[in-house]
Amino acid sequence: MKKKILLTIMLFNFIYAEQSVYSDSSFIDSDAVTKKNSREIFILKQKISQLKEKIEGLKSIVEGQSNTIEQLRAKTNNNLENIVNQLSQRVATIESELKDIKSMKASTTQIMPKSETVANNTNKEKNIDITDTKKEPKSTSTKKLSSKELFKQSVLDFNNAKLTKAKEGFKNLIKRSYKRASCNYYLGEIAFKKGRYKEAIEYYQKSVTLNDSASYMANLLLHTAISLKKKGRSSEAKTFFNAVITSYPDTKAAKEAKKYIKK
Repeated sequence: MKKKILLTIMLFNFIYAEQSVYSDSSFIDSDAVTKKNSREIFILKQKISQLKEKIEGLKSIVEGQSNTIEQLRAKTNNNLENIVNQLSQRVATIESELKDIKSMKASTTQIMPKSETVANNTNKEKNIDITDTKKEPKSTSTKKLSSKELFKQSVLDFNNAKLTKAKEGFKNLIKRSYKRASCNYYLGEIAFKKGRYKEAIEYYQKSVTLNDSASYMANLLLHTAISLKKKGRSSEAKTFFNAVITSYPDTKAAKEAKKYIKK
């Protein structure tokens, strides 16, 4: 009986001890899991925080690029507006110059009397210069020269102040119908240098009729204006001075024209 009781007590102690062991083991595992979960949660929070920082950084970059794009777009629009404005101003200037040239041509046509203008137009169709109706003797050397050579020699004579010889050469060239606009211009210059202003005006008018865009046009208009002024036709002279200043603003002729207008 005592042995039975003793065995019962021992069995009871063994069962209690086993329960205690399982109970403690379960408690330790639960704490480890909690710590592990806490650590993982902490790590996840750190990753979330890092991702937020990266998102903010990307947001800043995107906003910066948007601002740069807007600045470039605004700059491009400003450049285009400037180009359009410059082109518009240039077109307006060209239109103004064309009007001045048309006005100059109209004024030039009015310089000569109607009878002379009609005669000039008739002779122009026949390639005859009205100032060359009288035959002048030609030197043998002039006949032998080609038109190109004679023109070159006549310009050289003009530049060396051999005006009589230069005049003969240019008149000869007009009869040959060679560079009639330039020849009339040089004949006008010869008359201008000799103080024959009416004759100079007539030659200048013929030159403009034949070619109104020659390289010497600024000088031609200036000397036409001076010749008109010398002949007491100040109102017409002023029109030509203004045409020089407007159409050829960066030339010596324009500077000279300004001096005359101030007088």
